[in-house]
Amino acid sequence: MERRGLRLRLADVLVRWAARLNPTPEPEPPLQEAAPAPKPRKRAAISQMPGLRAPLSIDKAVRNRDLNVLKREASDALAALGAAHAVVSSARLAQIQTMRSEVDRGETEQDVLIELAGDYQAWQNDQVRLFDALALVLGITVPEGRAFDQIDEDMEPAAGEHLNALAAEYQRRLLTDQFEAGPKEG
Repeated sequence: MERRGLRLRLADVLVRWAARLNPTPEPEPPLQEAAPAPKPRKRAAISQMPGLRAPLSIDKAVRNRDLNVLKREASDALAALGAAHAVVSSARLAQIQTMRSEVDRGETEQDVLIELAGDYQAWQNDQVRLFDALALVLGITVPEGRAFDQIDEDMEPAAGEHLNALAAEYQRRLLTDQFEAGPKEG
């Protein structure tokens, strides 16, 4: 019987210690009404502006991700962009075919059709370049591991500086493209 009493007291002490170490959490204050989520179009527009979205950390990606993962991510992004271009190109082609009928009936000027055909051709050219880039990425062979695993330790500081310069150039290019394009209507 004495052992049982000792066990109960020990258990009681342990429970009190645990309660001190991990006190019950205080109830959270009532949730405040959150600001409404931005409209999908606005979110998409924000993602295009490097000054308003979190920048892509090329440094973290190169240092922390396996080369095969980077290759797969690049392939996925190129495939998605190529598919988006294909959808738009198909829609433009349908629009051209409809407009051709309108030109034949005299409802639309030939110049409008020519302008639309030029726009379609530009989309087609971009689509071809995207799928060429995708084929290039899919065709490259990458070694196992991360990029810095492939570099001599003596060369790592120089490689790090080069990586920083590449990341800065990428961000500069994004900003330049953003400011040259200006705000778009729509």
